[in-house]
Amino acid sequence: MVTTYIPKTPIMNPNRIQRIAKKLIDEAGEDRQLALETHRFFREMVDENPQDAAAKNLLVDCLKVAQASKNNIVKVLNLLIKMEENTDSSDTTKYSASSKGKTMFSELDNLTDA
Repeated sequence: MVTTYIPKTPIMNPNRIQRIAKKLIDEAGEDRQLALETHRFFREMVDENPQDAAAKNLLVDCLKVAQASKNNIVKVLNLLIKMEENTDSSDTTKYSASSKGKTMFSELDNLTDA
C-alpha cells in the first residue's frame, strides 16, 4: 500500500528560500559577466570592421542580456525584502541573515553602505 509523504519541516522554509535566492543571484552575476565579456569581443570586431552589421546587432544583444541579468538580481532582492516585511516578528521562523537576529534587510543595507 502506498503511503502519502508528509514532510516533517516546511518545504519552502526561510533557509531554502535564501539558498535559492543566493543561487539565482550568483547565476545572474555570472551571466552578466559573460555578457559583458562577449560585448567586449564584439566591440573589438566592430572597431576592426565598422561595416560589420551582424557584430553591431550582437553588440546590442549582449548589452540587453547584461541589463536583464542585473534587473533579475534586483527583482530577487525586492522579493526577499517583501517576504521579510510580511513576516510577523513573533513568528519563530523569522527570515534572518545571521544567528544574531539581524534581519536580511539590515544585512543588505550594510552591504550597500560598504
